[in-house]
Amino acid sequence: MPILVGHRGAPLRRTENTLPSLLLAADLGADAVEFDVRASADGHPILLHDRTLQRFWGDPRTPGETGLAELRALRTDVAGEQIPTVGEVAAAVPLRLVVDNKDPKLVPAVAAELRAAGALERSCFIGEPGVLTVVRAHQPEAEIVLSWVGPELPPAALLDTVRPQALNLRWDSLTEESVERAADLGLRMWTYCIDDADAAARALAWGIDGMISNDLPAVAPVLTPVGT
Repeated sequence: MPILVGHRGAPLRRTENTLPSLLLAADLGADAVEFDVRASADGHPILLHDRTLQRFWGDPRTPGETGLAELRALRTDVAGEQIPTVGEVAAAVPLRLVVDNKDPKLVPAVAAELRAAGALERSCFIGEPGVLTVVRAHQPEAEIVLSWVGPELPPAALLDTVRPQALNLRWDSLTEESVERAADLGLRMWTYCIDDADAAARALAWGIDGMISNDLPAVAPVLTPVGT
């Protein structure tokens, strides 16, 4: 059965990339949570997808212009959620962690925080080739999921450099043939984002190995065997 991954937690119900969102994903049936990582001005790996803090935190600065203490003081308007660090997530979230690090300079710091929390072995690294090339060089045994826009697979030279165990193709570019070609190369196939039952059933029929979803309640029943 494919692994079900909460995209930034459970973003339709709680603010993405916050502890409440990630913890709720576990309650909604996720096997793993994906989250985005950027650096604070003082070099701490914190959870944030966007280049600036504006969308959820009402601050026009980038995290690189903002120290950790200032970032910690920010709250969402309604629920008062905070921006967590990678270490806090690793300590609090019992699921498999799928780390989308946006900054290659952060690779050692992210690994150090995961290791300190005893979570490195249940973590994998997802994202674009530039950062994942650094991850592979720094962590030869890391589990890597290389994101790509299909239907064509990444070139052989890139696969040789990154050495991913899985690919992650955008759902609207994925084909059944893409899944088959990946399997022929010994690669598992994930896809993003699957947000309805029909798409989940189709992906399941194609033999997908991982589904990243914003809407876990819509997808989880498709992946739950009858009678469980």
